[in-house]
Amino acid sequence: MLPVRLLAGIIKGLVVGALVGFGLAKLGFAAPGAIVAYLAAALTGVVVGLIAGKPIWAKDAKIEAGMKAFVGALLGAGLMWAARTWLTLPLPFSLGELGGANGSLGELATSNGTLGGLAITSLAAIAALLGGFYDVDNTPGGESGAGPKRVAAAPPGKRIAAPAGGDDLGEDLDAEAEKPRARK
Repeated sequence: MLPVRLLAGIIKGLVVGALVGFGLAKLGFAAPGAIVAYLAAALTGVVVGLIAGKPIWAKDAKIEAGMKAFVGALLGAGLMWAARTWLTLPLPFSLGELGGANGSLGELATSNGTLGGLAITSLAAIAALLGGFYDVDNTPGGESGAGPKRVAAAPPGKRIAAPAGGDDLGEDLDAEAEKPRARK
């Protein structure tokens, strides 16, 4: 089950990162400068935090998704720094208008760009990493056994017997309930 969740998270992240990168490329930021790249990575981290793992629309997931979104923004910006610093592998093919040399990273104007320098590749890589982490981290309660145990309900009109253990608390409460109350 773990590889399925990991793959689902990676796919969610790839889709989100590629869509944000595609949007940036269409806006003219195919090879963005530092400020645009870090802001886009933070935005991508927020969106991945809201949809990966336990999504925001799931029952009782608003706080968890909000925390993941906040941490995703911080991690996204940090991972963008790592991508721009270390993912300097040049692309072997041209991406057309979605790619190009990133002048802010000192890439040659004749190059196709690098994995860390292009919006569509760097954001997709960052979002895939975050999505995979968030989906693997989301362990459903039924698998771990650590969740609350469900107790069978008594049929209507029947009482469930108290556990044998000499606990007289229930008898004391019953005796107290039968006493007539004095009026003041």
